[in-house]
Amino acid sequence: MTGSERLHLDRLRQMVGTRLIGKGEARLLYLPVVDSTNTLAMQRAIEVGADESLEGLVVLTESQTAGRGRQGRRWVDVAGRNVLLSMVLYPRFPLPLMTMFSALAVLETIADTAGLVAAIKWPNDILIGERKVAGILIETSSDRAGRLVAVLGIGVNVNGRSEDLAIEQSAGGSVQSRPEAPAAASAPLVQAPTPTTLEAECGHAVSREAFIAHLLEHVEDFYLALQKEVEAHGEPSALTAPAISTAIFSLPVVQLIRERWRSSLQTLGRAVRIQQGARLLEGKAEGINESGELLLRCHSGELVTVTWGDVGHLAQ
Repeated sequence: MTGSERLHLDRLRQMVGTRLIGKGEARLLYLPVVDSTNTLAMQRAIEVGADESLEGLVVLTESQTAGRGRQGRRWVDVAGRNVLLSMVLYPRFPLPLMTMFSALAVLETIADTAGLVAAIKWPNDILIGERKVAGILIETSSDRAGRLVAVLGIGVNVNGRSEDLAIEQSAGGSVQSRPEAPAAASAPLVQAPTPTTLEAECGHAVSREAFIAHLLEHVEDFYLALQKEVEAHGEPSALTAPAISTAIFSLPVVQLIRERWRSSLQTLGRAVRIQQGARLLEGKAEGINESGELLLRCHSGELVTVTWGDVGHLAQ
């Protein structure tokens, strides 16, 4: 197994083949340690004026002291072994599409660099088998010019032993609640998937520089294609659910992304348990709607639209 070493930035810059995201020194910010790449990226982005843009800025680090995942969870990392980055984007399309294409970009990058087939656990965990190898966190705000800013954070367990990662995560603990709907203090009813690394799954070390370069390129391909398609059809910009124009989901590139995302969801067709704070749902994940929300057929027969929560796959 590989040891820990810092990213080779010169090598990385030579490998990045993007037109916008992470292109050039100004758009690739590296710090050995930060509290959170998402926090730093957002702080930078919201301070710019109308005549400036940080679109495509990538913040990279070896270790986060206050990294977090969905619903306020702590993201535990092993310094020098993983990919921890955040990108500043200005989407002019519905935000659920960013959840979809970012997950697809991670799947494609895993296939490119490790030769592995990964899948998505709704809404945005990346699994190999039933083991979690990556997570995605998207946060939004407005800058001083009133533009919507989206920060796309991606954390990937790249190198090292999965056993070491499991020990780190167990020692670190996690926050198991969403701020506006706190869970009870007892142990969570939905267990997080066992963590793993790409190296543990494919049997050899994976170049983090190559992984980042491929990831930025895949994200950019989806992002620019969506921006171009939406602008060409005059769709309203930066809308979030529920105020999403339904017409946008008929655009070819949107349909392609949505169908690829749906077909990559390991959750569909599974018996699942979903925890929303103190509320617990169980049933079968029957499908998704246009904006990517999960359709759950409860044991009572009721069809429930799930917009958030911790999803656990139950034994088949």
